[in-house]
Amino acid sequence: MKKLMLVALVVILLPSVLGAQGIKQGDPAFYFNFPGGTINVIKGETWGDHLYAGNFYWSNDPEVYSCVDPVDTFAVVTGDDLGWPITNVFDDGTDTDAEGVCYILDDLVALEWYFNVAVCITVPCEALVGDLNTFSVQMAYCDEGVAAPDSGDCEDPNVRSGPVDCYSTITQDFEVTASPPALYILQDTLYFVEQGQTAAYIPFSICNGDACAPPTDYDYVITSLGYVGAALNQTGTASGVSGGTCQDVYGIVDAGVTAVCTYDTLTIVVWDAGVGSIYDTCVQAIHVVEPVPVPLFTAPVVTILVLAMILAAAVIMKRHAVSKA
Repeated sequence: MKKLMLVALVVILLPSVLGAQGIKQGDPAFYFNFPGGTINVIKGETWGDHLYAGNFYWSNDPEVYSCVDPVDTFAVVTGDDLGWPITNVFDDGTDTDAEGVCYILDDLVALEWYFNVAVCITVPCEALVGDLNTFSVQMAYCDEGVAAPDSGDCEDPNVRSGPVDCYSTITQDFEVTASPPALYILQDTLYFVEQGQTAAYIPFSICNGDACAPPTDYDYVITSLGYVGAALNQTGTASGVSGGTCQDVYGIVDAGVTAVCTYDTLTIVVWDAGVGSIYDTCVQAIHVVEPVPVPLFTAPVVTILVLAMILAAAVIMKRHAVSKA
């Protein structure tokens, strides 16, 4: 009776054991890892990476491992600790969803021994400064067309040339840090203006530092000392600057009759058009320099002229020959 019960138990368990072993034909691993360490991110920021998912069956010793099949089916699945928004798409120009989608890798066919995915994670605007999160990406086996992340791995890590350790699951840690100011200005330390320019555009970048902020209008005024052209008192508005982006504005000076080596400074004051209390200011130095000569006979120009002369000479010689005939 005991023998019959044991045989029955083996029969019951055999299909599940065979099924578990059957899906491990190849050996999944990513060719490259995440950067590692802890990456600082701000609210509203998106971080992403491009991954190469491959079948590492060839790195296994067939006397030790059974997963040495060059053809197998795999899927890439993602996750994190805090439930931040994640995207996972095939990096093949189509950007179609790749989350848990089974993909056949055939190492015997050129260019079919790996597939690319682009994975991204976005810090929600509700995140708090100091929040810690771990982003994980796994290359899993597929069982009957369904991703099976719990099936484990055959050998982890696998080793490729280098040697480089390649894993079927890779992780990246993040820490939320304080966002930049809601308003700030970017400009060059020194800007050169060529003598003779009657309308030289001096750039300033007005930035909405909070990636989670709505589009904002910023008023500004640009003034100068009047050493280069007439003194400026130029006003304007940078309209609808989206959160986390910048918009360029320009102070326009006339250096048409200004002497070389003349210096001037442009001062810009920017404020939130809606509340007025949020503002920033900076000073931009400019220096008048000699105009850069434009070469007339560059190599391409000389080449074209020579060809034109040869063609013209050929035409003249042909006409001369015809007239003699």
